[in-house]
Amino acid sequence: MKQKIGFKPDTKSYSIENEVKLLKEALEKNNFMIDELFFKNLKEGDIVEIYQYPQNLQLYCNSEFGKLCSYTQEQLQKNPFPSLYWREDKVNQDLVKRAGEVVTQGNKAESWGLGNHELVETLHPKKRTFEIELGWIAPCFDKNSKERKGFVTTQRAVFIFEWQENIT
Repeated sequence: MKQKIGFKPDTKSYSIENEVKLLKEALEKNNFMIDELFFKNLKEGDIVEIYQYPQNLQLYCNSEFGKLCSYTQEQLQKNPFPSLYWREDKVNQDLVKRAGEVVTQGNKAESWGLGNHELVETLHPKKRTFEIELGWIAPCFDKNSKERKGFVTTQRAVFIFEWQENIT
């Protein structure tokens, strides 16, 4: 049986200036550079993440991600994103295609241009489920070689429900 939740994190302490600062530090740590337009499109409450490409390993996430996610940093850094979360096949295909286009061919920050969808934490015993609204995506370039090494993305999430009992 599902338990309806509908939880949105409190964003009262969210600071765009602080998010930009932290994101720039994470990009610097990974020797990445991105299109400045990405920073201008950050919105209060955005979840911000950096992924290595094509491995799809998370290199950075902001505190908004942590307010909702049940995974440890170790799980996030050792497991590719597709093994941690379930989405409908069509949504996954659209996301992979869009991310691939932006990372391999794009040069600037762009809107994901995809609709909202559900996301399930597959390793969580109660299959926590979220509604995801994608925001922006931009390729990450290595500062020295200018090679495409990853992508940065924004999204918003609402915790919708979890099963009351463990689901295996």
